[in-house]
Amino acid sequence: MSFWLHHSLSHWATRLIVGFILIVLAAACWIFSTSTFDQPQPKAGIVLLGGIHEEGWNAPQYRGIRKACNAMGIKLMFKENVNTEGACTKAVQEMADNGAGMIFLASYSYSQEAQKFVREYPHIAFGTNSAECHARNMTSYFVRMYQGRYLAGALAGMHTKSNVIGYVAAMKNSEVNRGINAFTLGVQQTNPNARVVVMWTGSWQNESKEAEEARRLITEAGADVLTYHQDEPAAADVAEKMGIDYIGYYEDLGKHEWRSEHALTSVVCNWDRYYEDIIRRYLKGELNYVDKQWVGMEADFVELCDFSPAVTDEEKAKLIYIKERMLAGRFVFAGEIYDRQGQLRCRADESIRDDRLLQHMDWLVKGVEILE
Repeated sequence: MSFWLHHSLSHWATRLIVGFILIVLAAACWIFSTSTFDQPQPKAGIVLLGGIHEEGWNAPQYRGIRKACNAMGIKLMFKENVNTEGACTKAVQEMADNGAGMIFLASYSYSQEAQKFVREYPHIAFGTNSAECHARNMTSYFVRMYQGRYLAGALAGMHTKSNVIGYVAAMKNSEVNRGINAFTLGVQQTNPNARVVVMWTGSWQNESKEAEEARRLITEAGADVLTYHQDEPAAADVAEKMGIDYIGYYEDLGKHEWRSEHALTSVVCNWDRYYEDIIRRYLKGELNYVDKQWVGMEADFVELCDFSPAVTDEEKAKLIYIKERMLAGRFVFAGEIYDRQGQLRCRADESIRDDRLLQHMDWLVKGVEILE
């Protein structure tokens, strides 16, 4: 073969190879662009019982999921003040029609309604705050707030002078009972002589009722420390006005300048980090792999926020010690526990299982009193 013929063939071969490489690169770029840039933005929805600016339960939920969605490039849809019969179903339908891939039902109140519609949307991953509602595409998500309640109770036990601690509670379900029981066990850890007196409001949000019950706990029962399990801090507002110490829930009450040192601390959750963890599970297709997503202090999701100047260094040191024991494996609901009727609920050598804590805590521990 002549030099010129060999050179010509080599030249054409080179051009073919270069051309092939360019075609492959172009195809790769097209695939990358269509799979990355042209993909629709993932969408999430959240349904809230109250308003997104209502401090207590609703505002921290909204801020948490908003921050998580912004950080992860998720478009957030929300419906607030969804508090009438059938409203949750309507909100979910609207979000589904607008392309939501996951929807969070951020209230225990939606559990019964959810069981009727969740199976109508098998392509949507649901999260619910109720552990008593199940479906293949719905997972219970919550944090072990009772761990924070236990620490708050320990503080209340140390801080009370009258040995009466008031507790304004929404309703008699496992979640609320679990919080009351953990709080009372914490009180008994530091002050076996103290009593926890509970009043029921029968509603998550009823400010006038909550305020009335708070006043009765102070004036009739003699409580000098108050806490609550409601969606807003109406009970704390009453305690503040009456000069009584109190412990908040869901929100750092001490950050408000108008509150005094009577705002001892609050049990809070880092909801943005928790929602980010849940959303990451959804994006990986793992959100509904388990029935329950239940985490707490071990994941740094639950904590007591900054203390008031009224909390002493000795009290803080005791709380640190108790928390360290909890993180080392000391369970809140472990050891010998009796209910108000004297029935043994947990033996000295056992701890109460999660399924019982989540779904079957229909009793209150010995030491809880009810003010009718």
